[in-house]
Amino acid sequence: MTNIQIEDVSEVKKKLTFEVPEDRVRDAIDAQYRDLKKTVQIKGFRKGKVPLNILRSYFREKVEADTARQIIEETFQPGLDENKIAPVSVISIEPEALETGKPFKYIAEIEVPPPIDVRDYKGLVLKKYLREVKEEDVDERIEKLRERNARLTPITDSRGVTKGDHLVVDIKANVDGAAVPALTVTDYHLEVGRDFYLPEFDANLEGMKPEETKSVNLDLPQNFPRKAIAGKTASFEITLKEAKERILPELDDDFAKDLGEYATLDDLKEEIRKDLAQSLENQTKREIENQIVDALVESNVFEVPEGMVENQVDTFLNQSMQNLAMHGIDLKRLPAPTETQRAQMKPAAIRAVKAGLILKAVGEKEAIEVSDDELSAAITERAQQFGMSEDYLRDQLEQGSMLDDLRASVLQDKIYKFIQDNAEIREEEPPSEAETPKQEEEK
Repeated sequence: MTNIQIEDVSEVKKKLTFEVPEDRVRDAIDAQYRDLKKTVQIKGFRKGKVPLNILRSYFREKVEADTARQIIEETFQPGLDENKIAPVSVISIEPEALETGKPFKYIAEIEVPPPIDVRDYKGLVLKKYLREVKEEDVDERIEKLRERNARLTPITDSRGVTKGDHLVVDIKANVDGAAVPALTVTDYHLEVGRDFYLPEFDANLEGMKPEETKSVNLDLPQNFPRKAIAGKTASFEITLKEAKERILPELDDDFAKDLGEYATLDDLKEEIRKDLAQSLENQTKREIENQIVDALVESNVFEVPEGMVENQVDTFLNQSMQNLAMHGIDLKRLPAPTETQRAQMKPAAIRAVKAGLILKAVGEKEAIEVSDDELSAAITERAQQFGMSEDYLRDQLEQGSMLDDLRASVLQDKIYKFIQDNAEIREEEPPSEAETPKQEEEK
């Protein structure tokens, strides 16, 4: 039987000394040599007939290393389970020399969750900011929808180019009589007023008409990438090949119908009001949860395992990568995160780890659990949000091993609600700098 000595290095670190009895070491070594004897081929001996002393002379170091690794694999996790130790990370495993006829020792250093006697989670004073949907917010959303659904129409012959028009132009550029290839473009698309081509360039386009060619001079910026011509005066020959204006759709029932299942413009506005109200509700929920975390982290002081912090940093980085990928960024072209970037994320990671541990401790102390019915209700709600059947979503969650993650999310919401139900909520007007949040997704 393996003897295990446990030493508490700190609240979150333990040093475990494993001592495996000599008879188990001997049996493990003998088994390694028996397996070798069956397969190894050495000149002068038939397969399976190599003497043990010859095998030892050839393979002693390998056998001892393999045996040590095998014994560690067979004893480490069972030893943890026997002593009811659930590490969050294994810092190191250092084996001593393995020899026949002697016990084998190895020392493991691990990190474990800190013991938390959670306190001061009842009677918190929390602020709830009073916000309501304003008609100007609805109007702003409507205008964004109109902008998004605008159509481009050729400008009339009676007017020239103006700010906001979309153009296709050819531009020839030269400095001191020499062409500048970097600034010479054909069929270049631009929106007047954005100055995407060069700073203060678009103003020279206003008033032009299709098929017109115009020459202008413009001083290049001092920080122009080509230093040889930075700050010099460039000559441009501009040919306007195409000009279109953005025509916004009429604000009527037909506009609403084109956007989806809305019979009238009023139906669309009502849906927008609901979205904005949900956004405000979500913001209020986040604000209250942040206040809860701030209060609990301040009143419950404990050491955090470094391994948990590093894992949380990895989670933050993965989330950032996923967000970039969703916006069309090729992740393969991005450099790996630097240690400086990881260090910048550590304070937030420590806070997140502490929050998770404290909330878990509250849940355990108050015996808060998630029933199967509550889990099913959460699946139903998410299925409706995603527009899929409940059975299909459940299958996807089970196949992706995400059902436990959903249960953990529901549990955390219940713990937050418990703390909030046992807090004093003070309703206040929001700070003057607070603004109505923008929706992550617009209709």
